[in-house]
Amino acid sequence: MLSETPYIGDMIQCKDICLAFNEKSIFTNFNAKIKAGENVCIGGASGKGKSSLLNLFQGYVIPQSGSISVAGKNLSPTTIKEIREQIMYVPQNIHLPVKNGSALADLMGIQKKLPKIKQALTQLGLTEDFLEKDFMKISGGQKQRIVIAVCLGLDKNILLMDEPTASLDDDSINLLIKTIGNLKDKTIVSASHNQQWAESCDRIIEL
Repeated sequence: MLSETPYIGDMIQCKDICLAFNEKSIFTNFNAKIKAGENVCIGGASGKGKSSLLNLFQGYVIPQSGSISVAGKNLSPTTIKEIREQIMYVPQNIHLPVKNGSALADLMGIQKKLPKIKQALTQLGLTEDFLEKDFMKISGGQKQRIVIAVCLGLDKNILLMDEPTASLDDDSINLLIKTIGNLKDKTIVSASHNQQWAESCDRIIEL
């Protein structure tokens, strides 16, 4: 069950995380704390584990050792469902089994959130009718903004974004920065190479 009041304290905490894929070490005794309401950018070169860290927070990747807590709860098989219910996630590679943004909202069961989604879409520089446009007939940047708007419609406590500016031009990045900056009582963690985006965040964690 989601908390009715904003969580106060460290929203996400990693303690002594060790992670390796195919004997290649990604993290060794990695520690980090992200406060509730903080906007943090995870920086670092490709292969340093930025995307892996976002997946660790959601329990899609399991470390060899160490612990992760979200909103004061240790991530475990018994808490993972509750923790995921608090997270909005925008992936880097967006391949969706739906035709358009409206169908995506329907798939996610949030059609009643359409007014909020449309508001976010307008803030990101697109008109409301883009929700009905075929994903195959619009640009990657337009599709990315539609997915972000639908994601924001979930209105959950934590927003995770993997390379949210990858397909955006400078004007669209500025609109995204303004939109995310206006979110209240949300903990935001992004993985990004983009300097403009990183400098807009409260803090950068370099890997």
